[in-house]
Amino acid sequence: MKRRFSPETLAILSGLLLTLSFPPFDMFFVAWVAWLPLWAALQQIGWQRGFKLGYITGFVFTLTSLNWIANNSGTSFLVASASMMGTVAYISLWFGLFGLIISRSGRNLGTKGLWLAPIFWVSIEFLFSYHGYTLAFPWLSLAMTQNFALPILQLAEYGGIYAVSFWVVMINTILYQLEFGKLTVRTQQLVWGILGFIIVGTFIFGAVRMKVVGELKKSSIRVGIIQTNLDPHEKWIREKKTKHVQAILTQSEKLLVDSVKIFIWPESAIPAHLSYYPQFDRKIRKFVETNAVSILTGALHHEEEAGEYIYYNSAFFYSPGLPAAIYSKQGLVPFAERIPLVDTFPVLKSLNIGQANFQPGEEALIYPMGDREEVTDLGAVICYESADPYIFREFLTNGADLMSIVTNDAWLGKSPGPYQHLAAGRLRAIEHRVSVARAAQTGISAMILPSGRIAASIPLGEKGEIVYDAPIGLPRTFYTKNGDAFGLTILLLSALGLLAVMFAKSAGKN
Repeated sequence: MKRRFSPETLAILSGLLLTLSFPPFDMFFVAWVAWLPLWAALQQIGWQRGFKLGYITGFVFTLTSLNWIANNSGTSFLVASASMMGTVAYISLWFGLFGLIISRSGRNLGTKGLWLAPIFWVSIEFLFSYHGYTLAFPWLSLAMTQNFALPILQLAEYGGIYAVSFWVVMINTILYQLEFGKLTVRTQQLVWGILGFIIVGTFIFGAVRMKVVGELKKSSIRVGIIQTNLDPHEKWIREKKTKHVQAILTQSEKLLVDSVKIFIWPESAIPAHLSYYPQFDRKIRKFVETNAVSILTGALHHEEEAGEYIYYNSAFFYSPGLPAAIYSKQGLVPFAERIPLVDTFPVLKSLNIGQANFQPGEEALIYPMGDREEVTDLGAVICYESADPYIFREFLTNGADLMSIVTNDAWLGKSPGPYQHLAAGRLRAIEHRVSVARAAQTGISAMILPSGRIAASIPLGEKGEIVYDAPIGLPRTFYTKNGDAFGLTILLLSALGLLAVMFAKSAGKN
């Protein structure tokens, strides 16, 4: 193959193409060809340096997609920058692993080895997103590249994010074979036909599923979403806390004329450890009982155990006639909210890099919310948890009919972070065909329908409210019932694929 660009340049190009397909750029079609430069680079140098070139692609992609982490004004610039670079360096290792496997496949099987690329990538994505892994980071799934291609995202109803990622890499693979594979003219014509069928068929399938889901017989409940747009530093000033609590109550009061049944407030909407501020608890309880409505609000929480305070990032459920319930965030952001492996190595508790040192919650709590006549079971995930398919699914298997995401993206400013976060919420809605009410302190708040369509939203950096009749009670999906069956199947196929690559190498020596 004739060289026009250096392998490193092509690897960088793949990383940049992935970034352009990712929110907030959302050029979804670019993801369909994003891997081609990297694979072409590997082929032109004889399938060498796979890890290095894969790492370069991953480094460019993660650096340009996650640089907003360094803008986190909730900590020092040094800590935020170190956290960002550590995340970039770590995630890039998985891309390096992908490059290594692809190079070995090409070396032992030739260009036909690239047909295995979709199962290899999905397996790697499954592993670095796996909930049980201490440094799991599901944020960068290739499924998010199709944020503006809703029909394609409908595949998530069956295989979660991994089905969508498989589709994206499969299109890359087919196009690569058409351009660089050793195909006869007749085979090329056949493959072009298959490619067209897959793309057109997927869009038709997705559009039909969206229409069917939109027309399903279902009930609804009126939800009010509040976006306060408060400065994250100002609201924690002690003298202003009461003012801020009253302000969100006043903002909610405006929606009573719209017969709202459930109010969703953002993460840390109450700037206090709510259980230890009875004056705030009484204000919320009075609003709930007087108006016969329910409120979900984010707030901090702590408990004392054996003379030691245990801190939680929590959400509080208030319903008329019922005691308040507390859900504590299970999926804590590594290094920002909790040091990984701190339970295994207690000495790490003394490490202070500006993290919050929260304790993870243990239960996916659902709670009856509404007025005294209309009630639905609500589940709530907090911030980063909405990117974790495993945690989100726990609420649905526990019986949630409506989901909420409460978050405080204010620390990220006007960066790509909030747009990527919103895209994750759309995937969760489609996976389970559940309405998702997303309340963000400074945006982007939104009502996401079970089809993934955003029915209403409040732009970043504005104060506002949303009132919407959220569809509830839709049938459980294949993904809700079976979880990551698709991902685990692909993991098994990947293991077999690796054996095929190794066998081909052994055969080549004989």
